[in-house]
Amino acid sequence: MLKLKFVGAACALLLIAAVSAAYLCLRGSLAQLDGTVRAGALSAPLRIERDARGVPTIEARNRADLAFGTGFVHAQDRFFEMDLSRRLAAGELSELVGKVALQQDRRARLFRFRTLARQVLAQASPEQRATFAAYTQGVNAGLAALRSRPWEYWLLAQQPRAWRDEDGLLVVYAMWWDLQAGGLTRGIQRRAVDARLGGPECEGGWKCALYFLYPHGTSWDAPDVSVPEVSAAAPPIPGPEALNVRAAPAVAMREILPAAAPTPGSNNWAVAGRLTASGAALIANDMHLNQRVPTIWYHARLRLAGPGGDALDLNGVTLPGAPVLVAGSNGHIAWGFTNSAGDWLDVERLDCTAVSEHELTGATGSVPLNQTAEVIQVHGAPPVTEMVRSGPAGLLLRVDPDTHSCWFGAWLAQIPQATNLNLMRLERFTSVDEVLAEAPQLGIPHENLVVGDREGHIGWAIAGRIPAQVGAGRARAVPRWTTAANHPRIEDPPIGRLWTANARVASDPAQQQLIGGHTAQLGAEYDLGARAGQVRDDLLALTHPATPADMLRIQLDDRAIFLTRWQRLLLEVLDEASLQGQPRRAQLRSLVAAWDARAGVDSVGYRLVRAFHERVTQSVWDSILGALAVPAEDDVGPPVQFEGPLWQLLTERPLHLLGRSYADWNEFLRAQVDQTLIDLAKSCPQLSECTWGKRNFVTIRHPLSGALPGAAGFLDMPSVELPGDHNLPRVQDAAFGASERFAVSPGHEDEAYLELPGGQSGHPLSPYYRAGFMGWVQGQPLPFLPGPTEHTLTLSPH
Repeated sequence: MLKLKFVGAACALLLIAAVSAAYLCLRGSLAQLDGTVRAGALSAPLRIERDARGVPTIEARNRADLAFGTGFVHAQDRFFEMDLSRRLAAGELSELVGKVALQQDRRARLFRFRTLARQVLAQASPEQRATFAAYTQGVNAGLAALRSRPWEYWLLAQQPRAWRDEDGLLVVYAMWWDLQAGGLTRGIQRRAVDARLGGPECEGGWKCALYFLYPHGTSWDAPDVSVPEVSAAAPPIPGPEALNVRAAPAVAMREILPAAAPTPGSNNWAVAGRLTASGAALIANDMHLNQRVPTIWYHARLRLAGPGGDALDLNGVTLPGAPVLVAGSNGHIAWGFTNSAGDWLDVERLDCTAVSEHELTGATGSVPLNQTAEVIQVHGAPPVTEMVRSGPAGLLLRVDPDTHSCWFGAWLAQIPQATNLNLMRLERFTSVDEVLAEAPQLGIPHENLVVGDREGHIGWAIAGRIPAQVGAGRARAVPRWTTAANHPRIEDPPIGRLWTANARVASDPAQQQLIGGHTAQLGAEYDLGARAGQVRDDLLALTHPATPADMLRIQLDDRAIFLTRWQRLLLEVLDEASLQGQPRRAQLRSLVAAWDARAGVDSVGYRLVRAFHERVTQSVWDSILGALAVPAEDDVGPPVQFEGPLWQLLTERPLHLLGRSYADWNEFLRAQVDQTLIDLAKSCPQLSECTWGKRNFVTIRHPLSGALPGAAGFLDMPSVELPGDHNLPRVQDAAFGASERFAVSPGHEDEAYLELPGGQSGHPLSPYYRAGFMGWVQGQPLPFLPGPTEHTLTLSPH
C-alpha cells in the first residue's frame, strides 16, 4: 500500500511537471512588450508602443526601419497566420499539417504562385525590394526574439520556417486566391450550361438563352450616378426549343447548400467634404470575408519621425505578411477597398478523348501540352508529385472523361506584370487625383478603391491592372494595360457621394466593358445590387452634415428590404384555401405576416422568409441544371444575378420551365413551403422559436481548435447571435462578415473608429487575444488611433 502511494505521488508530480512545462512553453511564445531587444540591421533605435488593446505605434527613422519594425510585431503576434497564408498560396500546407491539406495544395500548385512571387519581386524597384527585405529581416528577428517557438508549432511537432522576401508576395497571392479563384469553377459551369442550351446564338457566340440565366444586371442595380437609371429590359424568357424543364425527368429536392464559402465582398463609400461635419471627405469601409482567429487584419500606426517630407503617419489595417498599410489614412487621404467582381479570367472547353504528358487528343485533332512536375511535401507521408499541364488555352483545370471535356483556365493572376508592390505608393499621396492616376498601376487583386482627401474630394477606380483589349483570351497572354486615360474611374460626382458593394459601380459602357471584357453581359460577376442600393439610400437620407457615427449606423443597418417582396409572395401563396387542414402552414403564415422587415436576432419572420427564398431559388436552379443534364456542384450555387430571372419566372410563370411534378406554379410554390417547413423542423421543431439568431450565430474559430477536443472555448471567439445577412448593409452569416469596420476623415483621425472581430495577438494567453471582439459584436465605435501607451519596446541596432 505504501509503495502504491509513492507511485501515485510520483505520477502526480510527473503530471504537474508536464503541465508546467507545457504552460512554460506556451508562455514562452508570447510577444515581448517592454524592454530592449538588439534586433540587427536597423539604422537607429526603433520604438514600439502598445495601448490597452495591444495596438502598436511603430516609430522609426526611415522607411526600411519602419518595415523592419512592422515585420517584428507581425511575427511576434501573428507568425502562424502568416505561415498559413504563404503556404495556402504556394500549395505547401501539407508540409505543415499533413494529408488533410493535400487537395487544397493540389489546387493551388496549378498556379505555381511561388515561382510567380519570385518573378514579381525581381521586377520591383530597388526601393520596394529593400522595403520587403527589411520587412523579412524584421519578421525573422521577431521570431528569433520569442523565448519559445510559436505555440502552434509545438502542437504540430514542427519548427517554423524562416520568412523569405518572396513570402510577402505569396500573402498577396493568397488574397488573389480568396477573391477570384472561385470564378474558375463557376466559369466551367457557365460554359457547360451554354453548351447544353438550345436555340440561337447571340453576341460573343453565347446562346441567347444564357443571357436570361446569367443577366448583366437586374432592377436592383444601383450604380454611382446622380440620376437613377431606367433599368434595361430584362432578356426574354427562353422558349421550349432552348430550355424545356417540363420535358425532363423530375429532379429530387436536395439539402439546402450551406453558405460555407460565400463570395468575398465588402462595402465602402465616400461622402464629399461639402456634405460632412469636418469639411474633409469621409470614407467608410467594411470588408466581408470568412473570419478566423486571429483576425485577418492587424491594426497599427506606422510613423516616420523624419524631417520635412520624410515624415509619415499611417493609421489603419495592415495584412500580416506584408509591410503595407492596406486600408486607412495617412492624414491627407483615406481609402478602402471592396472586391470588384469583374471578369479577370477565362475558361474554355476542348473536346478530348485522351490526355498524355505532352498532348491532348480529341475529335478534331491534337493540342500540344507543356508539363511541369510540382513536388508536394507531406508531413508524416511520402511526397506527392502533381503534374501541371498547360496548353494554348491556359492551365488544364479538369478532365471529365464521361463528357470528353477538358477544361482550361487562364487568370490574370498568372501574369507576373499583374502583381506588384505599388500599393506602398499610396502612403505618400496627398490628393484624390494622385490616387486615381496611380490606380491602373496597382498590382493587386482587382478592387473597388474608394478614396477621399482632406480638401473634400472623393473618387472611385478599379485598383488593379486591367487589359486594355476586350475580346476572347485577354487573360491568356501579357496584355496591353489600361492607363489613367482609359481606366475605369469616377471623380467628384455631382451627387457628392460614392458607394460600392461588389455590384455594378460604373454606368459608362466603355468602363463596363473593360471590367467585364468581351462577355460584358456574362463575364462580370457583379453581386446583386440590393445591398448597394440600400447603402445609397441610407447615404441620401442623411439630412445633416455626415459624421463617422452616421457611417457606423449605415454599416449596422439590418433592414432586409430585399426580402420584403418575398414576404408578400409567401403570404399570397398561403391563401385561405391552402391553409385548410394545414396548421403548420397557417402558423408559418401568421409568423411571416408579423415580420418587421429586419434581419434581427429575435426575428422568426425573417428566418422563415429567407428559408423559403433559399428553397425556391435552389429548386428552380436545380431543375434547370437537371433539364440540361449539367451536374449540380455543392460549391457552385446559382449565378449571382439569378434573382432577376427567378423573379421573372415567378411573375410570368411559363409552364415549360416548371418541373413535370407540378400542375402549375402555385402548386410548386406550396410544395416549397412544405419543404421549407421540413427543413426548419430539423433545427427548430417549434416554429415560433425559430429565430434568426439561432441560425445566425457567429462562429469565428482558430484553425487548430477542431483538432483539439475541448480547446474550442480556449481558442475560439465566443459564439454570439448577431443580426444581419447578405443583401443588406450589415453582412453577417456565421463566420462570414465584416472583417473590419472603419470610418475616417483624413486629418480628423481622432474622431474616427475602427473595429475588428478579434484581438491583435494570435496567442490565447495574451490579454490582446480577444480585445475588441465584443466591441465589434456590439457595434461600438472603437478608436481609430491607438490609445495611451501602456508598454514600450525598443529595438536597437547591434
